[in-house]
Amino acid sequence: MSNFLILMSGGTTPVINSTLAGILKTLRKKKIKVFSGSPGLEGFLRGQIKNLSNLSLAKIKKMGETPGSHFIGTSRLTKLNAIEVKKLKSILDKKNITNIINIGGNGTLKQSIYLASTMPEINFISCPKTVDNDLGDVNFKKMLFNPGFISCIEIWKFFLKMINIENIGASSHDKIIISQTFGRETGFICGSLRYWDKNKKLPMMLLLPEDNTDFSKILRTAKKILKEKGRLMIFMSEGFKVGNIKPTKDKSGQIMYGSSGNTNCQLLNNKFIKKGIQSRIFNPSILQRVFKFQKNRAYEKDKNIAQKIGETAVKTLLNKKKSLLVSLDQNHKIDLIQYKNCENFTRKMPNKFILKNKFDVSKSFLKYLDKVLK
Repeated sequence: MSNFLILMSGGTTPVINSTLAGILKTLRKKKIKVFSGSPGLEGFLRGQIKNLSNLSLAKIKKMGETPGSHFIGTSRLTKLNAIEVKKLKSILDKKNITNIINIGGNGTLKQSIYLASTMPEINFISCPKTVDNDLGDVNFKKMLFNPGFISCIEIWKFFLKMINIENIGASSHDKIIISQTFGRETGFICGSLRYWDKNKKLPMMLLLPEDNTDFSKILRTAKKILKEKGRLMIFMSEGFKVGNIKPTKDKSGQIMYGSSGNTNCQLLNNKFIKKGIQSRIFNPSILQRVFKFQKNRAYEKDKNIAQKIGETAVKTLLNKKKSLLVSLDQNHKIDLIQYKNCENFTRKMPNKFILKNKFDVSKSFLKYLDKVLK
């Protein structure tokens, strides 16, 4: 029987290892050799290869409970050229690998679709992974949400409580606290803060990339809230543009906000300071994807879904099916989508989710989160 290669690409999530654990647990029963690059496809091409075949059930269980990706690592690569594809084919042939499961977001899916078209003899399956929740169809029917998303917004529920406590106590001097969430081009995470304050009792503004506006409008609304409440919490997606962050890009061409010359939250903070309004920033960065709660309902749900996706990926390949993305449909059921139907599988928050020019989200978005978190 041919062997398996498991890869991770891009940033991690709190439950990415749960998908890996689901894969390994299922393959362990079949006594099939399993390999991984260290890290990811980049490590595999370098000959840095891990054999994951003989891991104990205890090790796999621990893996499934651990956020981040330190077991095999992730990589970020440009589209492989002809020479690299030839090298990849050679290594796969030597290891008798004909099955590849790639765990990742938009860039990873595109890479898999490309490689599947150039190497028809290899069986590819993709597993979704992105806290940004931007992988999927615009109607949220084929992909309700991405594994990792609900854990991330649960983390922000905790952060909101702590930030609110700080803002109350320090509002005599730090009038505004500006917090930056993940969200390269989308406001799903940032918008979710409203879910934890549905009655709008807290002094809050949400800056979403889909509703980007200039600082003058932000300033007017902020002054109005400060006059009424005496304090303000601003939450903004990392991709909300307020100036030149001097971007650093990874090998795939995506901006690495945590590695750039500045952050949008710092630039916004500087603008408020210049206007004589004292503010400070809170940027948890990678904590959003490695922070984990013990015995938390949302995390347990997220973890179980991620593991089920991994199990399904293996069973699909063993059933001789390939070139598919494992998805979670609108009914919370695991489904499969053919590569040809998800070549442009990238989404942003639709207009119906946003209250334009009001720095807030709509009831429609809250209903969507109700469905996600049910």
